Amino acid sequence: MGKKFLLFFMIFSFVFASSLFAGPKKVTLTWTAGGVGGGWYTMAGGFAEIINNAYPEITVKVVPGGGTVNPKLVEKGDCELGWGLPFILNAAINGEDPYEKKLTKLRAIAGGMSMNYFHFYVGADLPYKNMDEIFRQKKAIRIAVSPSGTSDEWVFRKVLAYYKTSYKALKKKGFKFFRANYAGQASNFKDKNVDAVFTFLAIPASAVTEASTGRALRLLNFPKGLLEYLSKYGIGTGKIPPGTYPKMANANEVVTTAIAGSVITTSIDVPEDIVYKITKAIHENLDKVHRIHASLKPYKVSDGVTGTGVPLHPGAVRYYKEKGVLK
Repeated sequence: MGKKFLLFFMIFSFVFASSLFAGPKKVTLTWTAGGVGGGWYTMAGGFAEIINNAYPEITVKVVPGGGTVNPKLVEKGDCELGWGLPFILNAAINGEDPYEKKLTKLRAIAGGMSMNYFHFYVGADLPYKNMDEIFRQKKAIRIAVSPSGTSDEWVFRKVLAYYKTSYKALKKKGFKFFRANYAGQASNFKDKNVDAVFTFLAIPASAVTEASTGRALRLLNFPKGLLEYLSKYGIGTGKIPPGTYPKMANANEVVTTAIAGSVITTSIDVPEDIVYKITKAIHENLDKVHRIHASLKPYKVSDGVTGTGVPLHPGAVRYYKEKGVLK
């Protein structure tokens, strides 16, 4: 009995000691972002590095995504994290266009991040000065838009609805539409394969800067009526300041456009402790967060509970309560 007991004790001690020194269980999470070359994709990579440095046991892998497809991926568990937009997320949990049923698992980690701006630009060598001229008077042009499943394309369809038209109707008038990610939009514009681009990015957007270095462009203002129409979907009004794109033909002008902030989303199925660590890593390294992208410089902890479009995850609530942001 003595030898058996000793052997059992040695095995138990080894297993117990191994568990002590093994450290926290390693976790790999997938973050669905935006198109390659866009602000969301770049920022997600920056956040992934911050999270991993703060908690080496958490690895975040970034994959391309889009504003309307991301909620579905998070809901199904294909991705544990995802960028979102308040107006799209609210539609998702209510089962409204473009969703056929309510997505019940969506939760937020942080909102009020990285204000995104809609850009509708045309070649400066073309005569078009405003959006009404193009869409009301049916001035046929070739337009690059993001692929289906993105928030950009969702809003573009709302723009067409405001002008009481559609892809089909405009194609009959000679319009042509090209689907491409942000890098592809810039490339097609520079190569004069398209006349205009409709895109949704944080400023300064690298894809727009790239487009402007290869071909002179002009950013068009969103008309007041269109902005009022979009506001019913929770889309705000903002201004792109002069000098944002120095090589732009109207670089010294203020451009009025539609805007919306970004939300880091997750699923209620992701453990509370993991979400707590992610929330903490982000907000206790704001100096690093601000350096990821210019659009993140104004962000502060109290912004995290604003403009989420969906309820906060319990892990995030726990952190915000610790910081006194929530009671």
